[in-house]
Amino acid sequence: MRRVVCDTGPVLHLSEAGVLYLLEWLGEVQVPPAVDAEVAQHDPDWRRPRWLRVTPLVSPPDTDALAWQQAGLLGAGESEAIALACQVGAEWLLTDDAAARLFAESLGLEAHGSLGVVLWAAAVGRLNRIQAEAALNGLVGSSLWVSAQVMAEARAALGRLFP
Repeated sequence: MRRVVCDTGPVLHLSEAGVLYLLEWLGEVQVPPAVDAEVAQHDPDWRRPRWLRVTPLVSPPDTDALAWQQAGLLGAGESEAIALACQVGAEWLLTDDAAARLFAESLGLEAHGSLGVVLWAAAVGRLNRIQAEAALNGLVGSSLWVSAQVMAEARAALGRLFP
């Protein structure tokens, strides 16, 4: 079973797009306490699904996360998620933050975003073309900022999956 750690972005954006359930298909999905708190702050109606596990940080990853925040490298959710991914040996870190993605990759973590989750679900047959297009459209309507070029690339990738 794949271990996945999410920061706030994918949880919030996939939830806003109505496709949060896609995360459950990835495997064992964990978030640090800061992410759970941030999602609840952004969405007062947030009800964490039972399959989304909140996992506290232990030392030294908790001190690493704090140092990254204090250095101004990352916010609380991103730094705790990256530290948790290191702590649990996650196969994937999910983030929609470009700086967090680069930082995570510099630590050897494989990082993906909300668009990647939708494309993964389509590639493994969990979503058909219509469902995947609807999910991408939902992300466009969410609070996720994505450039027109990146969205065009995602749609092109979907086109290659479903010729």
